[in-house]
Amino acid sequence: MEKTRSVTAESPSPKLAVLIPPLITFVAVCGLLLLASVYDQLPVKAPECRLNSTFGVPCPTCGGTRALQALTQGDLGQAFQFNPLVVVGTLTSVIWFALGIRSYYRGTKPAPIAEQNQKLKRTGVVLLVLLVINWFYLLIFLE
Repeated sequence: MEKTRSVTAESPSPKLAVLIPPLITFVAVCGLLLLASVYDQLPVKAPECRLNSTFGVPCPTCGGTRALQALTQGDLGQAFQFNPLVVVGTLTSVIWFALGIRSYYRGTKPAPIAEQNQKLKRTGVVLLVLLVINWFYLLIFLE
């Protein structure tokens, strides 16, 4: 008699759960860097920024593609001039991934959901503030 196993969605082991969010973010950033490295050879380009073309004002993400391209060429200074938040975000994803690996090997368990929600809210506020600061930078310095 054969035993049948039901397939159900199970949550990852607590040890692995600390690695999943930084891993997904790191892979996404690597994908964007890869795309930026071949962007000039692509047959299709991103549409022109509507805010910039309509009002002559850069949006908070203007210069992001050029910043990623500069990063792929190793020009950190030029990347920062194009869009500082893209550089900070890219470096943050690398650091977060490294910390995730460290937590995984140390066997760190994820924080309780309530604590994770608090961290998520704080992170959201910090990101919003950084986005506004970045936008002011772009309004003043981006050509």
